[in-house]
Amino acid sequence: MDGLLNLLPLYTESVEGEHNLWQFLETCKSHQSFGELVANETDLNHAVVVINGKLNNPNTRAEGALLLEVVITQCGTDMFTSNCVLWTQQVMRLLHGPTKRTVGQNVVKVLGKLLAFSSQFPELSRQLSTTVISQLVTLLCEPEFSQKASIAVHVLECLKSCMKYYGNPCGPVKGAIERHLLSLIDWDEMATDSILRAVWAACMAYLPSVGSSGSQGAQHRSNWIEFCLQLIDSIHFTINGMFRNIEELKIQEVSSNPLKLPELQHKNPMVLLHDQQRRFVNLCSALVVLLNEPFPTTKNVPIDRLLAMISRLLALNSKSLSKTSRANFEQLTLASIIPDLQSSMLDVLKSLVAVCRTQLLTRATTVMNFFVQVLQWTFTPVDRRRVGIERPYGKLRSQVYRNLCLWVVASRSACGWGKCVDVLFSQLLSDILVHRDTVQLLTVNTPSNAKMTRKGKKKMDTTGVILQKDDLTANADVCQMALQCLSTILLCCGPRIKPAIHKEMQEIVLSVLVDIMNGAELNLLVPYNDPRCRAAMYRVLEKLVLCPSPQWPAPLNYASAIFSSGMNDPNIEVSSVCIEALASIQSILRPRGPTINFALEEKQLRSIQQEVPLLNGSVKLVEPSSAASAMVASQPILAVKSVGQATIPADAALINHMATPASKIHENSLDLMIEIRQPESSPLPSNRLSISNGSHDDDFSTPPMGVTTISSESPVKSTRMMTRKEALKVIAAVALPVQSVKEKSPIPSEIKQVKNETSPARKRPYEDSKPSTFSPPEKMQTEELENGEDELDDNVDAMLASFHDIPA
Repeated sequence: MDGLLNLLPLYTESVEGEHNLWQFLETCKSHQSFGELVANETDLNHAVVVINGKLNNPNTRAEGALLLEVVITQCGTDMFTSNCVLWTQQVMRLLHGPTKRTVGQNVVKVLGKLLAFSSQFPELSRQLSTTVISQLVTLLCEPEFSQKASIAVHVLECLKSCMKYYGNPCGPVKGAIERHLLSLIDWDEMATDSILRAVWAACMAYLPSVGSSGSQGAQHRSNWIEFCLQLIDSIHFTINGMFRNIEELKIQEVSSNPLKLPELQHKNPMVLLHDQQRRFVNLCSALVVLLNEPFPTTKNVPIDRLLAMISRLLALNSKSLSKTSRANFEQLTLASIIPDLQSSMLDVLKSLVAVCRTQLLTRATTVMNFFVQVLQWTFTPVDRRRVGIERPYGKLRSQVYRNLCLWVVASRSACGWGKCVDVLFSQLLSDILVHRDTVQLLTVNTPSNAKMTRKGKKKMDTTGVILQKDDLTANADVCQMALQCLSTILLCCGPRIKPAIHKEMQEIVLSVLVDIMNGAELNLLVPYNDPRCRAAMYRVLEKLVLCPSPQWPAPLNYASAIFSSGMNDPNIEVSSVCIEALASIQSILRPRGPTINFALEEKQLRSIQQEVPLLNGSVKLVEPSSAASAMVASQPILAVKSVGQATIPADAALINHMATPASKIHENSLDLMIEIRQPESSPLPSNRLSISNGSHDDDFSTPPMGVTTISSESPVKSTRMMTRKEALKVIAAVALPVQSVKEKSPIPSEIKQVKNETSPARKRPYEDSKPSTFSPPEKMQTEELENGEDELDDNVDAMLASFHDIPA
């Protein structure tokens, strides 16, 4: 917007002062009024004069700093380079006066921007390095700025800019910076303000890059590994202090010099533990940033030392400490803070995986054991779960699943699950189950001659409705992360997963999605009333189709109907996920050419069906309770008892129709099995989709799920190529003039095409095991002329001579 800077004098000379000026500057940010593309040179020069005038006046320097914060990001190169040093020196004067605590927040913001932009110009960097940096770092390390968290965050941000862009000039004051940062490690505000802790950790991570880099960065490389080992030893030292009375944990000897941390002295052991916990979390945060943050030179990561530190802490858990016979208040307090300690250690493991990636493949089994170990001790048995109640350790389990996704992406099929694959998938599947509270009906026998009191009659007349307080968002985060982890595992390692696990995953996923498609009330499918969980479940189904097991068929026919129904989900994000999934499986539903067939062995498929599921005993299949309703009507006096049990609905029973012979399929099989047809001849789809509960049969002649079935009315043709003789006959019959044919033969040559009864689009895996029910491939039959010979004229012979590419 042109001309907006003409209003600047009105706001700078206003009686209200900073408030109105702040509102005007917010408007200037939206319009980029100080930029070269909007403002002319005269207006910009006038704005610079106003800013310099206010910075030179001690009473108006605060307003000048406000103006300068907006101008720095919008002004051109010439204006910035000509005024940068002057602005830096003028703004630094606000840090000397008595008002530095009130205006310090805006001042350090301006200084941080000036340092960031000036580092792009070598001449400006040289001037600021010799005149400003050392003095500015000394001012920022004053303890007065650490008394209030809101100011300390911006002061640390400015200090980080000094260390990041002017690391070499900060070398003489490196010791002062380190002492200042270590003095903040036990600050109470660090435990409650995550932003303050993150900025502090970033400043700690830049300490190795402060000072001279040496020849080809050798000094920086040496500083980094030394500082990393100091952090590891300091963490070990803190763990030794917290677990000094725990016999299960051995004392780790510190090999090198740890950081010079202040000593913690408290008479109350519980207070001391909480202080050590805060220090432990802060040290882990610094180590995480040190691993993640880019560094000028290569980083020599001590992988074995880091894995030993992680293994040491993850070996303990809250349950083992709280159940010991000699547990006291100190051990109970320690058991209560272990989830937070392990959460910080999992962040370190995540950073290690992100940095090293394939270099950790030789320790893949160790890394996978870390995740399984935490999942096992945080597991809540299925019989102790209740609907609408948040399970303990949900945040820690979600973090494990998030880190596991990263590890699987980094290592793919070499993730090292090995012997713990069953334990891992049992944990994952237990967190995506729909928990249902069942109702157990108990018959109460009352004497026929007993007198019924008024309260008893009122109690008998009440309906059997159970009211309970439910949290409809309970366990949604854990379920979403477990589904996301399953989706990632299927994408990276899908074909390498055991077929029995594929089968069990299909049963659980389809049971939930079929209920949703059939119109089940979402609030009864907690946590799938949360759209994030539904979207993640649809993604798992998509990966089950795209990355199936070579020994178990994919649920393609169910997926097509489920995704089509999911496009009508009330949440637009869930609907978009279904649209993408349906588009991704179209190439499988309607292949452009014949597909490669991998026949499945009958014995192998039968053995997979007979394997015991991972959640056997904790998940029970419940049939529809039609008989139960009749029993309720026949018995007048019933006591209702709620029993918590995680079940899979009746529609989600075993997928058995793939083993049912074609002769045993019911006439109205559309309600029992989905048949994918071509759109030209498709019948109206069934309103409901259900999973068959038919019994297993030894006959495996019926094609499995995931095989496209095309009806006999389908116009799809066979892809068999004609022979040379057949092609010549067809071309001759088409090209021969009608008149000449009539002259030579009274009976015209006719070409008849026999329609094939069924023309499959792809070969089914079980065709080799049983006699095929399809008719032979369609053939091109021609009726010969009466004389039994093809009479071709000269024109037809010349035309046929040009066909050299017809296969013989």
